[in-house]
Amino acid sequence: MATTLSLVFVDWKSRNGNVAAGSMDGATVQIAGRLGAAILDGSAPVFNSPAFTPSLSASDMIEIVGEPENKEFTVNFLGEMVQDPVFHLGSLGSTLTFPTGTQITRLSGDTGTSGGPRDFSVVGNQVIGRAFQPPPGEPTDSSGSVRLPGRFSSIKFNVKPNFVGGSMIDGVALQIGGTALPIPFTDWKSRNGNVAAGSLDDARVQIAGRLGAAILDGSAPVFNSPAFTPSLSASDMIEIVGEPENKEFTVNFLGEMVQDPVFHLGSLGSTLTFPAGTQITRLSGDTGTSGGPRDFSVVGNQVIGRAFQPPPGEPTDSSGSVRLPGRFSSIKFNVKPNFVGGSMIDGVALQIGGIRV
Repeated sequence: MATTLSLVFVDWKSRNGNVAAGSMDGATVQIAGRLGAAILDGSAPVFNSPAFTPSLSASDMIEIVGEPENKEFTVNFLGEMVQDPVFHLGSLGSTLTFPTGTQITRLSGDTGTSGGPRDFSVVGNQVIGRAFQPPPGEPTDSSGSVRLPGRFSSIKFNVKPNFVGGSMIDGVALQIGGTALPIPFTDWKSRNGNVAAGSLDDARVQIAGRLGAAILDGSAPVFNSPAFTPSLSASDMIEIVGEPENKEFTVNFLGEMVQDPVFHLGSLGSTLTFPAGTQITRLSGDTGTSGGPRDFSVVGNQVIGRAFQPPPGEPTDSSGSVRLPGRFSSIKFNVKPNFVGGSMIDGVALQIGGIRV
């Protein structure tokens, strides 16, 4: 792991198939996509060059693999958001395409040298490298660094080689830096009947639907558990109530957009169903423990909890955290209990985090 002027680079800890994981400035980091080589002991010299800002005399490295199919990669910062992430890209003979509207700043990189084009460039939402076979002893392809201004809890991009012939596969050395910041969660201010209101990262928030208890003084300990990412030692809490009629709830961010909202769901014995096509990332949660099923799972556009009566002193039902990648001004979902008998009513502890954009 290397640090320069508070810019911290990932200490990659593991690579299992096409997923690598590590930590950066206290944030847990994962990258998923086709991966090649991995150097996890801090010995990679590939970023020790003026092409990189900052240059790293030795570092960890994950190789991402570009294919003609322009496959997608996803970087997740679990439980944190990262300010102004920096990508070091070594031996880039491909184009990285980020989502439309992504701002990218070129920090440094190769230009046409060694008798052939090796320009490392940024055009719109793309970072473009050039395949180049140099004289012996010189680096191949393009190398350089870019910054993505803003705050991110996840980043998606595609990689497609810029050459034809040969294997049509491009291995690119990657290292990621940035500064981790805690994800803000809602400061709930009021609950009037079936409407609660508060603020999230200076955005006004309202939730409407059948509500139960409300803890507005930051004293709720329910999210202080490894089932939640991030865990909150004490927090506000709004209880949403699931009914057999599968009633709807609406979260509104009034006059604002929120990036990658996170839902903490405690004691969930119901299924939350979001609109068709909603992407949901499971961050953490219970699995089958304590002698019975308590799995917290995501299937398509649904978050599924299990009703479970544990031994005395243990939490009931499922608990966990999910993220909805994207930008939202409102979110709708339905809640329906996954059990029969008793009251057929399920009270679920809810807290919402995210980044105002």
